[in-house]
Amino acid sequence: MGFSLRSVYDAVEKRVTPVVEDVVHSDEFRTANQVVGGLRRAAGRKVGGVVASALHLANLPAGTDVKKLRRQIGELDYEVRQLRMELAERDAQRKDEK
Repeated sequence: MGFSLRSVYDAVEKRVTPVVEDVVHSDEFRTANQVVGGLRRAAGRKVGGVVASALHLANLPAGTDVKKLRRQIGELDYEVRQLRMELAERDAQRKDEK
């Protein structure tokens, strides 16, 4: 037998590649891909809602709760830094007045 695994692979690739490229570049594939993507997003939102409800029933925070808390902590951290700078500035002014 005068064939190798590589020659078999090359022969299959030569025949399959144009067909696959035609399918991937078709409008039908694009539409199917969009539909599947939409279904995945919708399912993800639904599952996320169910998980959040289950976590709330168990009195645990959901991912959206954690995101909200992180944002609030970041805002508070910023405000505390601003207040510290204002206090340092007032301290410096009082020392200069003496």
